Amino acid sequence: MEQDIFEWVLLLVRWLHITVAVTWIGTSIFFMWLDRSFVFNEKSQNPGHVGDLWMVHGGGFYHVEKLLMGPTKVPDHLHWFKWESYWTWMSGVMLIALIFYTGDGTFLLDSTISSISFSQAIMLSIFSIIGSWLFYDFLWERHFIKSTPWIGHTLTMLWFAGMSYLLCHTLSGRAAYVHIGAMLGTWMTANVFMRIIPRQIKMVEASKKGEPVNQDWGKNAKNRSTHNTYFTLPVIFIMLSNHFPQTYGHDQNWLILLLVSGAGAAIREYFVVRLKNPKRSYSFILLGILLLIFVIAFFREENQVLETNEVVNQSLESVLNDKKAFSPLGTSQIKGVVRFEGVIPPRQKLILPGACSKLYKGEIFSNEILVKNNFIENVLIRITKGNEGKTFELNQIEPAILDQKGCLYHPRVIGVRVGQKVNFVNSDEIFHNVRSITTENQKFNMAMPRKNQTEVKIFNKPEIFMQAKCSVHPWMGAYIAIMDHPFFDVTKEDGSFEIKQLPEGKYKIEAWHEIFGKLENDIEIKNQETLNLNFTFKGAP
Repeated sequence: MEQDIFEWVLLLVRWLHITVAVTWIGTSIFFMWLDRSFVFNEKSQNPGHVGDLWMVHGGGFYHVEKLLMGPTKVPDHLHWFKWESYWTWMSGVMLIALIFYTGDGTFLLDSTISSISFSQAIMLSIFSIIGSWLFYDFLWERHFIKSTPWIGHTLTMLWFAGMSYLLCHTLSGRAAYVHIGAMLGTWMTANVFMRIIPRQIKMVEASKKGEPVNQDWGKNAKNRSTHNTYFTLPVIFIMLSNHFPQTYGHDQNWLILLLVSGAGAAIREYFVVRLKNPKRSYSFILLGILLLIFVIAFFREENQVLETNEVVNQSLESVLNDKKAFSPLGTSQIKGVVRFEGVIPPRQKLILPGACSKLYKGEIFSNEILVKNNFIENVLIRITKGNEGKTFELNQIEPAILDQKGCLYHPRVIGVRVGQKVNFVNSDEIFHNVRSITTENQKFNMAMPRKNQTEVKIFNKPEIFMQAKCSVHPWMGAYIAIMDHPFFDVTKEDGSFEIKQLPEGKYKIEAWHEIFGKLENDIEIKNQETLNLNFTFKGAP
């Protein structure tokens, strides 16, 4: 399918999904409100009377009365609320298949999270949706759970927590969140399709035949319907979180999901019981608000952007620890190329959003392996030993640029000095974010929604490597080597590299590639010498 047609299909299915989901969730909330708003009317002569309610809307009055099945005759015209639920689930499954089951896992997998294969991810995805329902339904059909529901609630929450942790540590963050939403959505729809509607049908048929109606069927259907209402706010949050990578892109995304979902369920409890048990409702709304405040306060990642010369100078002063004496640069240099011999490993085929795919001709592949005419691009060459105890001045050095273009990072690997500016640029017309994976420097998670948006960072500690990731598009990644000396380079398209102004001495030099590993050499260089040094990575013959 052509990409522009695919984008339209995605848009229309998403539109359908949101429309029917709003309809379903709206009716669910409305009926929960009705049930807690009915007032018993002593004047009612109708058998099976539970309560009634007068409402005003649209220039008229509505009189709604709830009657139990059995004592009440089945009306000639009866409306069933079910297709809103069914279409929400069917359109949601279509979206999951279109987004996550295409492109060999383009959106489903994230190599920084796990090395799970595409087929394994598909099986886990299906299990999270179908297998979770089997567990949930088996649990809540047990008699001892019906008599002691707190055990069922505890086990259900433990399953929810376990699946959240598992998916967030195997799939991409965005895929994990969506699949947890699909899991809850499946519980909700299957409750309607397999438990609520079938039991109501039995009750209606028994009522039609004049047979006694088993009210336990109604209680069980009501119980499942009540479960559904507590799932609504967590599911809505998951749907919205797609646009906010500070949630699913966070290192502790699974915990954020649990806490916000708990807050949503607590807030829903407030609305369910506020009329009949105000004291309980206030305690739950307070709990929900406190959970949200906790998430915002403790899971907020610093996104300070460094732009002014004053801030840059302060950063450099901190980096150099007020040292005034610098080791002199040398007069020698190293030149060479990096080659590859053997069969080049295949790259991942990507299916990109239309705004990015239009920048390419033909099929699109990931950029972790770039080999042309047996020369390798994006190999970091650096001195690893020989500069111990030395400090080198950071003069007027140009900022490094890491560009998000065509839904890929360009370049894939950069080397920078401690204290050097790094410009993160979004050259695309779509939303990206930059999330750092770091152990030494300050973490950040920057939203970059605008075309040509540029954000500046300075890193104060050496680190091999910091990674930059786009949580929205999990295949997008780059490596940033942060070094406390200037003796490094990254190979260009022709495999060439050059290290300049190296002092005389003995060194260990390393060539690193993210797929092929690293090669090392011991070298000795004299003043004003140009040392020619080549590296060769070897693959399968």
